Parts: sequence; C-alpha cells; structure tokens
Amino acid sequence: MSANTDLAGHLKHFFQTYLREQRAISPNTIRSYRDTFKLLIRYAQFRGHGRQKLTVKNLDAKTILAFLQNLEDPDNGRGNSALTRNLRLAAIQSFFKHLSIHSPNLERHCKAILAIPRKRIAPRAIEHLNRKELEVLLAQPQTTSSDGIRDLAILTFLYNTGARAQEVADTRCTWFDFPERTVAITGKGNKQRLNPLWPATVKLLEFYRNHHRRKPAPANCDRFFINQRGLPFTRFGIRAIVKKYIRLAARSCPSLAVKRLSTHNMRHTTACHLLEAKVDLNVIRALFGHASLKSLSRYLDTDLEHKRRIMEQFGPPRYVASVLEPKPEDPPEKILEWLKGL
Repeated sequence: MSANTDLAGHLKHFFQTYLREQRAISPNTIRSYRDTFKLLIRYAQFRGHGRQKLTVKNLDAKTILAFLQNLEDPDNGRGNSALTRNLRLAAIQSFFKHLSIHSPNLERHCKAILAIPRKRIAPRAIEHLNRKELEVLLAQPQTTSSDGIRDLAILTFLYNTGARAQEVADTRCTWFDFPERTVAITGKGNKQRLNPLWPATVKLLEFYRNHHRRKPAPANCDRFFINQRGLPFTRFGIRAIVKKYIRLAARSCPSLAVKRLSTHNMRHTTACHLLEAKVDLNVIRALFGHASLKSLSRYLDTDLEHKRRIMEQFGPPRYVASVLEPKPEDPPEKILEWLKGL
C-alpha cells in the first residue's frame, strides 16, 4: 500500500484487509471499531473540517484528545464513562499502530497518538443479586403472554450460563443439544464453550421455542430469541429487557433500587453464586469463557461471605480476642500494697 495521507484508503485497508482478513477479528469488535471512527470523523468535521476531504494529518493527537474529552462531557458531549473512552482510544490506537507500520513516513504522527495514555479507572465493587433478589427478578415476567415466556427464558438463560448480552443476542437454535442439556456458546474472539443447562432451563427454553417463539424471516430462522418485530435481538434489546424487569422488581424488593445493575450483573451474579457453592475456579473459568484465572479475581473480591468464612477459620490473635474481655477487679488490699511499693 502506498504511503500517503488519504484517510479513506487507509481505513479501508485497516478494516477490510487487516482486521477482517489478516487478524480474523470478530464481527462485534469490527462494528465497535467502525462506530468509533464514525464518531471521530463526525467530530473532526464538527471542529471545522466540514465536508472537505479528511486526511490522516487532520486526525492529530490534539484532535484525538479533544474527541476523547468530548466523549466524557455530560453537557456538550456524549456523557460516556471513562471505560468507554478507553475502548474508543484502543480502537483509534490500533488503527494508528497499523498505519505506522504500513506508512513509515507517518510514524512520527502516529507515535504522538500512540503515546496518549488510557484514563485510570478506580476499581468499583461489583454489584450482584443475592438469592432473594434473583427470585424476585425472575418472578416479574408475565408468563401468561408469549413475550413474558420469552423474557423469562432470556433471564433464566443469562443466569444459568453467565452469558454476555451479545452472546444471548447471537444465540442460535443449532447451539442447543436439549437431550444432552447443553448449549455451545460462541463468545468473544469466536471462542466456543460448552455450558450445561439445568433441566428446568431446558424445559423452559423448549416451551418457548415450541409454543411462543415468533416466526423470523428466513434469513434469521436459526436465531433463537426473536423480538416483537420478528427480528433477532441485539445486545441493546437484551439489556432493555433486563433493565425493565430490574425496575419492576425494585418495587417489591427495595434493595434492588440502591444497586447499580445491568445485564452484565447477571453474569456477576452467576459467578458469585458459583463461588458461594465452592465451585472450583478452573470450572468457573471454563463456564465463563475466560482465558485465565486472573479475570475471576474481581469476583473473589465481591464475595464478602467467602472472605468472612476464610477469616473465621483461623480467627484473630489471642491478645486481640481477649483485650476487651472483662477482667476481675483487684481487691482494695492489693491496690494499697501496690501503692505502698511506689
């Protein structure tokens, strides 16, 4: 590829050749990168480039930093979180890293952008549902309607498998082996994992499929969860369902109202309940599709009762345990003897 500053040409090579063909990046990641550059280009046009042809030089470090600031601006920007900011920056830096290799004359330009640091995010305690809260949540869908059966199936599937919102949206009919009570989930990076299903989950999913699943268009006939328009769910649709029932459940379970909950908290809930059941970490890693045990450390930090049980196994030092115990008072005679000795 010739070394030039034509932004459109470089982007086409990055998306079509590098990401899709050379790296085999998942479609979801490509869509995320695509959305990042759509936002960035619109922002660059807003900053004064208008409809003129954008070049790589127009996207300098100063413009990128201003764009990232705009993402987080709650008043004049998008009001995104620092996490979203970092994800957008990662997509941008991936492009400029690729560009620096294929266009050495732009290396200095790219280097300035690659030097932009990620914003530090303070770790936050992971919210999850306790057993009572989960039962209240699952009781919310109206199972007298087809949509209610479908929504209960989605909530149950989320909890049973610990699946991500996108994985639920992507679920295919062919992923299931109901006689064997398993589902083969394709997750991040096109990695597959085999998850067992409870008999009750299988019964509910089959009931939904056989009696309440809307008939999709031929192009989507293998998609398992279908919305009211006969289309496959997106991850945003799955999130909307979870958000809806959390809001309803909070009316009768006030503890839910004070928690910051999302679809991903269902995944956290599954992980924490598995830990409470003393399931081996390697088993949880396999069920969740994590590459390493390091990813599970945040769930260990969440399980307060697990920490409490560990601490109680060996207890506090003897002195600390006894220092506040009531001690017998010395009789006056002993006090007088002590005073005489001063």
